Amino acid sequence: MYNRLSIKEREQLLSLVTIEQRDFLENEVKRGRRTIFENAMRDEKISAIKSVDTALEEDEKNVVDWMIIDFFDFGLGNLGGQCACGRGLRYQFTVEHQKTGRTIQYGRDHLSTFLNIDVKDIDGVINELDKVDHELDELLWKIEHDYYGHEYYKKIPDNTVVPKIIVKHIEVNVPLLDRQINRLNKYFEKQMEAIMEEKRKIQVEIELEKRRQENDRIENLLREKKQIEDLLEAERKAHREAEIKRIQLENEYKEKLLQKKKNQEANLIKSSKEMVGYGAKLEDIAYAFVLNGVHSAVEISWIMVNNFDVDKRISISTLGRPYIYFDVLVALRQQVDNGNLIIDESSNHEDCIFYVNPYQEKHEINQSPKIQQELSLF
Repeated sequence: MYNRLSIKEREQLLSLVTIEQRDFLENEVKRGRRTIFENAMRDEKISAIKSVDTALEEDEKNVVDWMIIDFFDFGLGNLGGQCACGRGLRYQFTVEHQKTGRTIQYGRDHLSTFLNIDVKDIDGVINELDKVDHELDELLWKIEHDYYGHEYYKKIPDNTVVPKIIVKHIEVNVPLLDRQINRLNKYFEKQMEAIMEEKRKIQVEIELEKRRQENDRIENLLREKKQIEDLLEAERKAHREAEIKRIQLENEYKEKLLQKKKNQEANLIKSSKEMVGYGAKLEDIAYAFVLNGVHSAVEISWIMVNNFDVDKRISISTLGRPYIYFDVLVALRQQVDNGNLIIDESSNHEDCIFYVNPYQEKHEINQSPKIQQELSLF
C-alpha cells in the first residue's frame, strides 16, 4: 500500500510538512535507529573489533567504544555510498569511536568483518532499519493523503492505557501507524468486551432482583409490537384493497374506452355505408372513410376486412397487413391525383396517411359514377 521512497522523494515530502511534524518524524527516526544500533552493539556476539581497510590506533581497539551512528539505503540498483575500501555501496553504515570521534564508512560485508559477526546479523540490522524507514514512508504517505487515524484513539472509552508515543503522535498532529491503529483497535475491543461483560453482570442482577418488573416490561413490549404489526397489516390490507380497486377502475375505464371505440367504429362504418350506398366498390368505400375522418390506409384496410365483404387474407410479411391494403392505397392515391385528397408527409412504407384536400371544390361522394358498379362489398 505504501510505496518505498527514495532519499530524494522522502526529503521532498518532508519539506511539505509543518516544522513540528518534521521535528517529530526526524527525531522518531533517529530514536528508532539509535535503538537498533545500540541493540546491535550490545549483542553478546560482538566481543572484538577487527581492523578492515584502515589501521586502528591502540586505544581504538576496544569494542565498547565503537557505535554504529548512521545508515543510508541509496535504493535498489543505486551505489551512491562508499566503503572504506573504496567500493560503491547501496547500504552504507557509519561507525564512530565514542572517545576519539573517528568515523568509518562500511558496507554490510566489511561491517560484519569489523564487528567480527556473521553477515546475517548485519542483514538483521538492515531489516530493522528498513522497517523504521518504511514506517516513515507510511507516515509521509498518510500526511500527503490526509489520513491520520486519530479517530481510533478518540473512540476508546478509557484512553489512559494508550502508550505515550501514540498520544504524542496526536499532540503534534502526526498520523498513526497501521501497527498503532491495530493496537488501538485491540484496546477498544478489550475495553468494549469488559463493558459488555459488566453490562451482562448488571443485567443478571436486575433479572434476579426485579424479575417481575422485567417480565412486565417484556409483555408491554410484546403488546406494543403486536399493535404495530396489526397496524402495519391493516395498512398493507388497505393498500392491497386500494390497488385492487385501482385496477378495477382502470379496467372499467379501458373497457369503456374500448366500447366507445367500438361504438365510434360502428357509427363510422354505418355513416360510411350510408354515404356510399349499396353496391359501392372498394375505392369508393376507402374514400368515404377518409371523408369520415379515418386517415390511415392501414386502419381503413382493417376496418374493411372486419366489416365488409372483401378479401379477408392477411399478409405473412413482417408488417402483417391485409391483402387489400395495396388496393386501398391505389384507390386513395387516385383520389390524390384527382385533387380530392392530399397525402401527409409522414407517410412511409409502413403506412400512408391521407387527408381531404382543403382546396378542392365541395361535392357529394354520391355524385361519383364509380358508386354504380355492380360489385357489392357489403
